[in-house]
Amino acid sequence: MTASNGSVRLAGKVAFVTGATSGIGRAMALRYAREGATVMVVSRQPNPYEGGDPTHELIRKEGGKAEFLSLDVCDAPAVDRAVDAVVERYGALHIMACSAGAIGPMGDSREVKIEDFDRCMAVNVRGIFSCVQAALRHFVPARYGKVVAVSSNFGMVGVAGLASYCTAKAAVINMIRALAVEYGSSGVNINVLCPGSTKTALAAPLHRIKEISDKFRAATPLRIRHDDYQAEPVDIADAALFLASDESRFVTGSALVVDGGWSAI
Repeated sequence: MTASNGSVRLAGKVAFVTGATSGIGRAMALRYAREGATVMVVSRQPNPYEGGDPTHELIRKEGGKAEFLSLDVCDAPAVDRAVDAVVERYGALHIMACSAGAIGPMGDSREVKIEDFDRCMAVNVRGIFSCVQAALRHFVPARYGKVVAVSSNFGMVGVAGLASYCTAKAAVINMIRALAVEYGSSGVNINVLCPGSTKTALAAPLHRIKEISDKFRAATPLRIRHDDYQAEPVDIADAALFLASDESRFVTGSALVVDGGWSAI
């Protein structure tokens, strides 16, 4: 399995990709594998919401190397065990890519149940922290490692009816900045991606609400094709590849926005 242009930018690397069975995480896992990485496809279940072959099976069909790991990223001890097992088996871990996430409760914030708010924070914030923490225990002694966390442009703006999600995604951005400062002297690159509107199963419920989809369309200056204002998951994966590769060796603490210009307005 090689990239279409013949390059193999992640040859010899081992990547741990959460939320990798669907959407952006699936696209990231496939992109990394096509660039030569051995990919741990991490999720609670293997089947993509979009249908089709499970990610790890598709990678293998294309000649790449992948394993599926069933894992709840909110279970920190289980995350530690999984990461340690990967290092034990492959000798190293080079890339921790965190794409597992949840939209959380939508609507009038006065009606949001606190347990739903807590769950949104757990999946989107605690889950990423647990994975990054486990990876850093190996990255720091090795003086090498790439952390690619997935947040959202909603972590930079306020959106009515999505207070829980906006809060969680903002927390991820600043958590990544703090970790980048803390571990920069150890040679570890820690960055965050902030996608805008992207065609995924996770985002589909939002786009079924006309008021929200109209707002997205109006707020996104860039059009990829005709009136298409949404990114494909591969557009986000291409940015994630840069952050996982040695081409980003002097990039850390950055929030790379891939939102078609939404945040420029």
